[in-house]
Amino acid sequence: MLTAILVDGPFFIRRIRQIFPSSVHYDAKVMADLVWRLSAAHLFERNQPKRHLFRIFFYDTPVFTQRVTLPVSKQQIDLSKSKEGQFRVAFQKQLQRKRKLAVKLGEAREADHWKLNEDALADLLGKRITVDELADEDFTPDSYPKGIELRMGVDLASLAYKRQVQQVVLLTGDGAFSSAAELLRHEGVDVVLDPMWQNISEDLFSYIDGLRSTCPPADRAAEFLARISSDNYEHEDVSA
Repeated sequence: MLTAILVDGPFFIRRIRQIFPSSVHYDAKVMADLVWRLSAAHLFERNQPKRHLFRIFFYDTPVFTQRVTLPVSKQQIDLSKSKEGQFRVAFQKQLQRKRKLAVKLGEAREADHWKLNEDALADLLGKRITVDELADEDFTPDSYPKGIELRMGVDLASLAYKRQVQQVVLLTGDGAFSSAAELLRHEGVDVVLDPMWQNISEDLFSYIDGLRSTCPPADRAAEFLARISSDNYEHEDVSA
């Protein structure tokens, strides 16, 4: 069975940062390895025939290059030189080195608003810090790339009509894929959703054939990282 795996990049990064320790949040190599490992894990399932990888498609935002005013210090910076910008550049380069993985970029909107990072929000709500203690690094540009859903939809339709695969795995928590997933199922393609342990609405079950998360739950994330850090097996060697 040939399997294509489509990864919603912004969703993947957000969920990894919610599940895994902060030490890996900006580690481009570890994050890229997690993309490959968690995707490739779908090729193996107990009591099921082994799947063969068609390709992993990773959809992400291009790196912001505009100059913006930081929310706390009010300094002007080039976003491509910010912590997040530098991470995204290094992360996408690491992904491009992975075997059978294609990086597809959407079209970014201008970043004219800021949002509070989840860790900082949790500290604020938990009264571990005050508003006056917030720093620029506690915020990220509030801009979602345009075109990701469209690109995913076009690729899903192409996979269906060309009958290139027998199974599609979607790493996303968004229901925007439902129409494309319905088309795939009508064409006889097995559709599996991996929401990375995020809760999904009941109506999504009518558009998928299976639900499976390959990443560890939060209470086992540190153990998982320790195990893969000592694992010398190169998952890039998994072949179609």
